[in-house]
Amino acid sequence: MHFEGTHILETDVESVWHLLNNPDVLGRCTPGVKELKPLSDEIFEAVFDIKLGPINSGFEGTLEVVDKIPPESYRLVVKVDGKIGAVNAEGSFNIKPDSDGNTRVSFVGDGQMSGVLARMGQRVMSGVARLYTSQFFKALENEIK
Repeated sequence: MHFEGTHILETDVESVWHLLNNPDVLGRCTPGVKELKPLSDEIFEAVFDIKLGPINSGFEGTLEVVDKIPPESYRLVVKVDGKIGAVNAEGSFNIKPDSDGNTRVSFVGDGQMSGVLARMGQRVMSGVARLYTSQFFKALENEIK
């Protein structure tokens, strides 16, 4: 599964970098996150409760932040397992100021799924990824306000 996009946040680059690197903020903003516990500065233990139509499932695993270039970019490596399958995903985030003094966050990612998740199909899962991405950025906008 592949996903990418861009979102404009009405604040400066430094503030966006801080928000995107704050585990408490990420825990509040990321749909389905039940717990996000730092194991180190770059690795987090994650517990998710995800609802995909009629399917509800918990997932546990790790999120690792790699290749940090403050305040411009980083990569996020996600490895989680649940009763309905596993997800291994990687995404890159680029943070740049725009001409209006806002911040443009661009992201691109790829993921592999197994189990029931894989059988649901890329089309369904791509729609879920877009929905969750939209919910994440809306929650992040609320954090800024």
